[in-house]
Amino acid sequence: MTIFRRGQIATAVAVTLAAIAIARYPGGTYRDHSTIGYTAIQNFLSDLGMTVAYNGSPNRLGSACFVASLVVLVVGLGGCVVGFFREYSASAKSRGLARAAAFVALLVCLAFIGVAVTPENLVMGLHVQLTFFAFRSFLVSAILFTLAARAFSPTARRVWIAWAGLTIAMAIYVWIQTWGPRVRDPGGLEVQVIAQKIIAIIAITTLLFQSVQADRPSAHPNHR
Repeated sequence: MTIFRRGQIATAVAVTLAAIAIARYPGGTYRDHSTIGYTAIQNFLSDLGMTVAYNGSPNRLGSACFVASLVVLVVGLGGCVVGFFREYSASAKSRGLARAAAFVALLVCLAFIGVAVTPENLVMGLHVQLTFFAFRSFLVSAILFTLAARAFSPTARRVWIAWAGLTIAMAIYVWIQTWGPRVRDPGGLEVQVIAQKIIAIIAITTLLFQSVQADRPSAHPNHR
């Protein structure tokens, strides 16, 4: 089993754990503590990691599932990133960019692990800072992987275009996260929550797509 297959399996496990966390979330949002259950357009993904939900109910099992989900996802897709680094490092032209991209990706992984283990209800300030750092670093890593894939001559055109698409999507999200409506503004919570879910889907889908492309028999053998 290649490192990419393991990443794909880890993603499936992470999604399953996240679904359990969603089902177990007691209720409450940042603005309305009286809601019941998880609200797709008003609850951030990080709300699932709260040990005590906004409505005051304990959320130990849901929180544990969320933490496990994020850690499994980071480890699984982080392994895929190692595979991308190995592949793009096979060429002197793209090696430097690949190294830089992998280094920043390591920071992204560490930041998301930090997000997982800092519940909002206990350390909101640190949790938010780590979240912002993670996504900004993700943008930098996506830019560098785009350039590395473009510089790596064996790379199929669809591969570096997919990296470029992720870069654009991540840039838009970072803009919304930084300069978009605040969660306290009318409609601001919904905008930020929906944007977060969209970028999460795009990022995971793109990395899975890249893992499938890299795992093809015709791909460079050094990625194994």
